[in-house]
Amino acid sequence: MAESAGSTARASPGSGKARKAKAAQISGPRQGSWMGKLLGFEAADLCSWERLVSLLNRPTDPAGLGVFRFLFGLLMVLDIPQERGLSSLDRRYLDGLDVCRFPLLNALKPLPLDWMYLVYTIMFLGALGVMLGLCYRLSCVLFLLPYWYVFLLDKTSWNNHSYLYGLLAFQLTFLDANRY
Repeated sequence: MAESAGSTARASPGSGKARKAKAAQISGPRQGSWMGKLLGFEAADLCSWERLVSLLNRPTDPAGLGVFRFLFGLLMVLDIPQERGLSSLDRRYLDGLDVCRFPLLNALKPLPLDWMYLVYTIMFLGALGVMLGLCYRLSCVLFLLPYWYVFLLDKTSWNNHSYLYGLLAFQLTFLDANRY
């Protein structure tokens, strides 16, 4: 008898459990489809503008953004001494050494060697701040400005992913990645 009373309570449309189950079916992906399980949304969510906007504005866990910010900052902390040339700064920026410059930025010249160490130190501290989430926006700017300055100084040290690092740092400046 208890089972039948419980089943009628579940089946009644006015009960709280039935309303919650119906709301979960409407707002979330169907559990049976492979796209809902794999991606977290259905193909029908991409068919209309209203459904796409509601999909993009649904609440999500910010942990992925926090992990991305930490890993990006860690990789930049490791990248500055190796790839950007902090370890070989005395050989890269000797006084009077000609390097290949951007065609439109001929006026951009490297600072004296002591000042270049300061530029790299500011960039390193900015990357460390991004990694730890300390004074986040200031850390992003402290990393971003010296990064693009160093990037635009020497055309021969570019890699195809160097643009990506600068663009990701620019985007992280405007995100609240330090909130989690």
